[in-house]
Amino acid sequence: MTTDQQPLAVALERLNTVLPRAQYPLPLEEADELRRLTGTIANQVRDHLLPRAMRLDAPLLVVVGGSTGSGKSTLVNSLIRAQLTRPGILRPTTTSPVLVAHPCDLAWFDSGKVLPNLVRSSTPVHDSRALHVVAHESLPAGLALLDAPDIDSIDDANRTLSRQLLSAADLWIFVTSAARYADAVGWELLEQAAQRDTVVSVVLNRCPPEATEDLTSHLSEMLGQRGLPAARLFAVPESKLGPDGMLPLPDVRPIRSWLAGLAAESEARTDIALQTLAGAVRGLDQQLIRLADGVRQQSGAVEEMGRQAANQFRLAADEVAQATSDGTMLRGEVLSRWQDFVGTGEFMRGVEEQISRWRDRLTGWFTGRQEAEGVRGAINEGLAALIVEHGQAACESAVNQWSMTSWGRQIVDMHPDLAHTTEGFDADAGRTVRDWQADVLSLVAEQGRGKRTRARFLALGTNAVGAALIIVVFASTGGLTGAEVGIAGGTSLLAQRLLEGVFGEDAVRRLARRAKNDLDGRVQALFATQLTRFLHITEKLAVDTSAADELDEVAAQLRRAGSAAFNDLTRPKGF
Repeated sequence: MTTDQQPLAVALERLNTVLPRAQYPLPLEEADELRRLTGTIANQVRDHLLPRAMRLDAPLLVVVGGSTGSGKSTLVNSLIRAQLTRPGILRPTTTSPVLVAHPCDLAWFDSGKVLPNLVRSSTPVHDSRALHVVAHESLPAGLALLDAPDIDSIDDANRTLSRQLLSAADLWIFVTSAARYADAVGWELLEQAAQRDTVVSVVLNRCPPEATEDLTSHLSEMLGQRGLPAARLFAVPESKLGPDGMLPLPDVRPIRSWLAGLAAESEARTDIALQTLAGAVRGLDQQLIRLADGVRQQSGAVEEMGRQAANQFRLAADEVAQATSDGTMLRGEVLSRWQDFVGTGEFMRGVEEQISRWRDRLTGWFTGRQEAEGVRGAINEGLAALIVEHGQAACESAVNQWSMTSWGRQIVDMHPDLAHTTEGFDADAGRTVRDWQADVLSLVAEQGRGKRTRARFLALGTNAVGAALIIVVFASTGGLTGAEVGIAGGTSLLAQRLLEGVFGEDAVRRLARRAKNDLDGRVQALFATQLTRFLHITEKLAVDTSAADELDEVAAQLRRAGSAAFNDLTRPKGF
């Protein structure tokens, strides 16, 4: 490895470790394509770029590829003059690809340095992920021929492998026929090769002798238009195969001579290897930028989904907090039970009397455990129903938010339970309210232990004072209208005056604030159990955003290393 090559190999090694961290789990518009591109680049780095960057003098890998029935295998056998690769009779053929090398080059291709993910086999096997490696002395040292699967195979595995092998080639021999040289699939791959600056040679097979000049002229023109003006073009005339199933030697002699010339000239081989390597490395630049942008888009979309769900449950908690402070709860059964408990009419007639007279009479109002339990039961039922209603609404709203995108709809379709609260949520809401009321009683009991308040507190009882504090928490009349303001507002004022008479004005404000904060916290915690289901999904989809930064860094590293390694490089002429 030269000094200029070392930074390139280091950069490619780093790319090889970074690529697996580039993930695209969310089904965004380009996710499938980015996943395929990541796999393609990973294969290209392992199969070709890294081993070639480490050893420019290694034998050339010449991949013979083409469409179904183009005669690839027959051409390879005819070039070597031996039946080493079997032409496909049944389509699609699932026989393993065949690599033929000179015995002295066999160690390089059999070692796994090139195409490391393909299992090596010394015999033909029916497995497209195996590589049948054959040594043959008729092939000159310095290069190997690899008969690849059909580029248009109806078998997905064969088609994928053919593209992987073409990306691993130092030199691609594209085999087509006079009848099919304009096929779209072949030109799509040829254009990709041109973009990567891959060295390409084209064999026009089964060419009618009388039309050879016209066909080669037209094909040469097409190659120039598609960015491959330097591609070496060979025409193999249409002829009958010999008894050995091979083309006549004169028909393939020009190709044999050309390959022999490449094998004999180490400088020519190096030029080809370097040209293809340089083009592939340069072609990575925009691809890596695209992968990095895709990772960031994935991260942004996943984070946005998490924010959307969190916002819905935050809004739900805010709405419950508002409803438990604007007077909304002082309606219906809660208000009725409270009025029965304290005697609203008695209060309304005495509202102008001095607080000392109230104190004397309040003991009589707060009598009987049954009435206090009625207030607590009404609060529990009403508040729990409020929490359940808003919890369910938050689930539905979060699902609706996610369903506004195609990828979000796919996730929602996979998790239909997200639209509803979990089983047992209603019971959890009731338990949350009961626990909160129990803590309110503990809070007022603790406050009532003071020497100054003890007598007055004991005269009223924990249940009565606790109920009054809850009414104060619900006391604001911002959500009430008309007669409700007079009734509920006046009733809550009684609770306020009652508590002030027992604890003092400052203590009442402090107790109400603590009770309200405790309630808000419990509701938020309860909603968090529902939000967790959504966040668990986004956590599974979360991507490592540092991979995007590293891809950018590797792209810059490859640009610097490539500039040094390929300085003043020009395409080798005549290859």
